[in-house]
Amino acid sequence: MSDMSINSIGVIGNEQAVGKAGKGFATEFSNMLKQNIEETNSLLNKADNFVQDYTVNKTMDLHEVMIAVEEASMALNYTMQVRNRIIEGYQELMRIQV
Repeated sequence: MSDMSINSIGVIGNEQAVGKAGKGFATEFSNMLKQNIEETNSLLNKADNFVQDYTVNKTMDLHEVMIAVEEASMALNYTMQVRNRIIEGYQELMRIQV
């Protein structure tokens, strides 16, 4: 009778490879979120400065102020939608039964 034993396929090595890839993705995703938040904050600060300059010094054109405010508003809405989707994804993961 021939030897019909099943040999291991290196599960531990595969888990480590997947773990490294997952950590790399998590770091990349985290950096992307951080960059998005920083850009949104920058746009909000820019719009605030434009509004303040317009109201105090009247050196800004109104259309430039409105464009900056709208850009900041859109960026904030986008960031909030990303946040909401991340929270929904996290909640869905927490509902998974192991």
